[in-house]
Amino acid sequence: MLMKKIVVAAFAFVVLTSVLASFNSTKVERYDNAGSLSEKIETHIKRYIENDDYQGAVLIAKDGKILFSKAYGMADREQKIENTTKTPFLIGSLTKSFVAVTVMQLVETGTLDLHAPIRTYIPELKEELGKELTLHILLKHQSGLAQHLERITNFEDKDVSAKEIIDIINTSSLSFTPSSQYQYSNLNYTLSAIAIEKVTGKSYAQVLQEKTFTPLGMSLSGVERKSNYLQNRAKGYRKGTFGIKNDENIVSYALGSGDIFSTVEDLYQWDQALYNNKLLTEKSKALLFDGESYELGSYGYGFRIMDYQRGKGNTKNGILMRHGGTMNGFMSNLHRYSNDKLTVIILGNMRTFPIRKMTRELKEIALNIKPEDRINAKLE
Repeated sequence: MLMKKIVVAAFAFVVLTSVLASFNSTKVERYDNAGSLSEKIETHIKRYIENDDYQGAVLIAKDGKILFSKAYGMADREQKIENTTKTPFLIGSLTKSFVAVTVMQLVETGTLDLHAPIRTYIPELKEELGKELTLHILLKHQSGLAQHLERITNFEDKDVSAKEIIDIINTSSLSFTPSSQYQYSNLNYTLSAIAIEKVTGKSYAQVLQEKTFTPLGMSLSGVERKSNYLQNRAKGYRKGTFGIKNDENIVSYALGSGDIFSTVEDLYQWDQALYNNKLLTEKSKALLFDGESYELGSYGYGFRIMDYQRGKGNTKNGILMRHGGTMNGFMSNLHRYSNDKLTVIILGNMRTFPIRKMTRELKEIALNIKPEDRINAKLE
């Protein structure tokens, strides 16, 4: 009996030793091996592939140079077409950042006024809704409008026009006095996009093409409609009880709030243009990246503004400008760690995976911050 207990104890010790060794080797593999930065990033991404079925594309850049760019998994699982760094993905609410930049471009030319009543541009919007709203209030998510269009209507499998969307919005009411609170709402950016159309006489897709996509060489980016469906873009998927299935939104209902498709390479060109003033002046960018206050969402125009932990030797936090997107079948994140000129872009065509966690960890690898060095779990 004594011999049996000794054997069991010895076996337990061997198992525990093996587990600890495995844990330690994993930690060493991630941060302390002799491999290159690319190898460390690659190793870490593979864990999300193994644990969360991640598929998509990742690009990391610092100081105007690409550190890492690679795609994973399938763009079309049925046709066995693989993702590449040139594969377009729907980017969901990251669309809002593009709308905000376009609004500011038109403000710079005097075509739009941030503080004019929104009914100056959209007179069809009923007075009860629009009398106190301005582009500033809409871009800041301080309107009190319903959070999502699907909360006030049923979607049909078709393209809808801006007029139809205004008619739907006119059936709703405000939930609070404008400017008094923060509440994220897709309708804020839908109305901002419609204002762009009203003052230019063009679709907001055309305006984006002329002012952003073409000048920056973003040849694989655009605004999707059923009548303008890009055949080679990634298909969206969702994991469920019965396996992985195709799952996508009708994006015309997300006019200006979630209807852009792009690639990691195109998004990188856009990110860099925000650093070198190709799109906006410094004055306009100061408004774009003004997070105001935590109580009002820490939200600028089309970007959430947060603190982030910098690498060793930096006693002060840096400023992060970020936005992401989550929709049926797709997730996206673009984080601009401005003080380090570090950008992490993640696109995915599988719901759901912990994209914010993945982004933060890739930032830490790029800046050589180890998990045990984290000073505040709330910081990015």
